[in-house]
Amino acid sequence: MKFILSAVCSLIGFASIPRAAAHQVDSVELQFERNENTWILKGLLDIAYMMPESRGVADAPPLYRKDVMAAPKFLHDRYVDQAERTMRKLLTLKFNGKKLNWSIDFPDFEKQPLILPEETGGWALMNAVIRIAPQLGPGKLEAFWNDDQNSELIIVIVDGQKLSTLSVFSGMSNVLLQVDISETSAKPVITSPSRSAQAESWIISGFLHVIPLGLDHILFILGLFLLAPRWKPLLCQSLLFTLAHSITLALAVFDIIRLPELLVEVLIAASIAWIGVENLLVKKLKPSRLYLVFGFGLLHGLGFAGVLKEKIGDLTANELTLPLISFNIGVELAQIALLIGAFVVLIPLRKWTPSIQKVGSAIVAIAGFFWIYERLFL
Repeated sequence: MKFILSAVCSLIGFASIPRAAAHQVDSVELQFERNENTWILKGLLDIAYMMPESRGVADAPPLYRKDVMAAPKFLHDRYVDQAERTMRKLLTLKFNGKKLNWSIDFPDFEKQPLILPEETGGWALMNAVIRIAPQLGPGKLEAFWNDDQNSELIIVIVDGQKLSTLSVFSGMSNVLLQVDISETSAKPVITSPSRSAQAESWIISGFLHVIPLGLDHILFILGLFLLAPRWKPLLCQSLLFTLAHSITLALAVFDIIRLPELLVEVLIAASIAWIGVENLLVKKLKPSRLYLVFGFGLLHGLGFAGVLKEKIGDLTANELTLPLISFNIGVELAQIALLIGAFVVLIPLRKWTPSIQKVGSAIVAIAGFFWIYERLFL
């Protein structure tokens, strides 16, 4: 009877597993600059992500650079029109809580012939320039990201020779700068976000890349929990896992190591399947599990690196340090939150712990094998 129950629950779990790539989150990166006459946000937009027929559609094909450049003028006009509509929907700028008007230009489409920026994958990107009239202050300039696709807005703030980075997730906001009236100067004092504010934004980013967006990461941590639901060994494994993925995350973002994305995704899926299968075969936690956790942590770090490198890979080593450390702290906090949640669920179900361990481990293993198949053949 227990076996039948386990099998039925496993099949239900298998059917509910969504098709997912490892930690893939759409993002828009903008650089913020200011002078006396204009405050500017500028960056590259993925044209397909701006179009209503493809934005947020999982199987929508990308638009390729060569095809967009060869398209007729009426399509070029549509790309510009829809990109502006989408950006006005996604981005809201406020000063002291008051919504600001802003203009947006797409300089690539103002030139003939049209030549779009080159991209490694051959996808169609377009330059966008957003202009805002400077505000005298005192007050705070805030950026609100209003996407419904769990995307992320990355803002790189240029302040002389100093760069600051902020992450703004869907439904959230962040302060780009603060304008204060100085008592000793005729000009307002303008300050960029503090290091603590930057760190906080990247901690939130790391947390959200696990909960709710990193289903593969969630299942791996739950797989660790299911073998030995005890706080001390789980905390050790979680910290070891974070240490390992912090190492490869940094090495990959700094371009010291590089592996094909497909290989990394398949190996991550294999690590999940391995943990699930081992849980079914092993009756108690052994020291060898620590070596596995560290090794699999190295793999998962490479998965996170693909996300971060795309977003902030152009920054210098010194500028990358704060986002990297903060992001990893956010990931570790998410892992601890997962473990707390698992314990809360397990406490009232203690007498069924062995069955929960078997069924849960079977679901983890099936999910891992499903993702291996998906990433290799779908």
